[in-house]
Amino acid sequence: MRYHLINTYVYYMIISLCITFSFSTKADLLSATLAYNNGNYQQAHYEFQRLAKLGHKDAIYNIGVMYLYGQGVEKDLISAHSWFSLAADYGLEEARSAARLIEQELKGDKAQQIALTSSLKALNQSLSFELYTQTLQPVFNEKKYTNHNNQPPLRVHTVDAIYPKEAYEKGIEGWVWLEFDVDKSGAVKDVDIIDAFPDKTFNRSIYNAVRRWRYEPFRVDGQLANYGSRSLLYHFTTFKGKRYQASFAHQKKDYQKKINLLIEGAEQGNALIQYYIANWLVADEYNATRLLRFHWQQETASSDLLLESAINGYPNSQYRLGTNLLRGEYTKTDRKKGINWILNAAQSGFVYAQYRLARELLDQRHIEYDKQKAKRWLESAAKQNHFRALRDLINLELAEKNYQRANSYIIQALKLDDEHPDLLFAQAKVLANTQQSAKAKVILTLAIKEAKARQWYFKEIEEYLTTIS
Repeated sequence: MRYHLINTYVYYMIISLCITFSFSTKADLLSATLAYNNGNYQQAHYEFQRLAKLGHKDAIYNIGVMYLYGQGVEKDLISAHSWFSLAADYGLEEARSAARLIEQELKGDKAQQIALTSSLKALNQSLSFELYTQTLQPVFNEKKYTNHNNQPPLRVHTVDAIYPKEAYEKGIEGWVWLEFDVDKSGAVKDVDIIDAFPDKTFNRSIYNAVRRWRYEPFRVDGQLANYGSRSLLYHFTTFKGKRYQASFAHQKKDYQKKINLLIEGAEQGNALIQYYIANWLVADEYNATRLLRFHWQQETASSDLLLESAINGYPNSQYRLGTNLLRGEYTKTDRKKGINWILNAAQSGFVYAQYRLARELLDQRHIEYDKQKAKRWLESAAKQNHFRALRDLINLELAEKNYQRANSYIIQALKLDDEHPDLLFAQAKVLANTQQSAKAKVILTLAIKEAKARQWYFKEIEEYLTTIS
């Protein structure tokens, strides 16, 4: 059977390590296998089924095993054959052997032969390898961007993040994954910290730096435009040339022990560890990276592990993979596959994926445009107090002249940032359209003042102020 049988000592060491890294519990191949090993067959079957829909070949094979032995499901050689055959299409030769053994056992029974063909055909309609390659499988590239048309605007002014003194003195390294928008003047606005390691150690430092960055103004068809959801994985590393080389020799032994546990966890199917290693591998000067690359030497190692984690059901990885596919970052650009991965993450409740999916559905340049679906995803994100989702919902409601609904979202968003220029601008629009022009002018003046203080684009606010009588 193709089950990842876990050595108990190694498992608890991995769990201990995961707690240190503040991992949250997620269902993946490791947890599904543990459920199986503990006799929780229904739970294991449910989790294997979920992973199978993402193209996880081991999960597909394991479902075949469960049908073969009647574990959590009725014993069914026909179904077992279908799942084994499907796993074989995904590249598992041992699955092909298992399917052939069942064929031999049922040889000579015409009705059973027909049933084998019919069952496999039905399974392939929803989970075939061909369908997976068309809808989810990325084509990786070692280059940063494979489609220059999708590159983000060029950064023209950078403020370095200050390495927290305590972290530096302790040799603590880490990264912060963040997203932000770039306005028409090239200013950074509305920064989201999506994830970080170690949690909160470097967040404030990179947040304070990124807010002061500037980009070349983004243009669409020659016209100034906002650039939404600029994604960045920023690493903090203590790499310091020769001085570091000397200290690293002393640290290496302790590092190697931890690295070995991480490798073990990744290979056992722990989606969280796969995700963390993928993040480490994209930084050339990261201490852990140098040791990890002894094991993962291929140029696309980071992307390969990110895909494994995504197939393993981890929403963070699914979302990052999806956005990479949209941009053509380390992979061939593929909008359809990118949106499918983002959808998987959004359906898991990952708020950043819900927001990004909504933004993509609102893009009228693409066939996926669907305003009503977009609004539902924005509303879902807004329920989790996602600021940019609230901001965009306000603008949609204003465009539809739903001033009462817009105002309810404004009130919610102001609790997160009571001086945000876009919120003040929206508030003024509500006032101006409900016969409160004098109040609207006061609010617009405050919005312009705050936009100038933040060095944001404010021309549209000024133009609107001139239209109020």
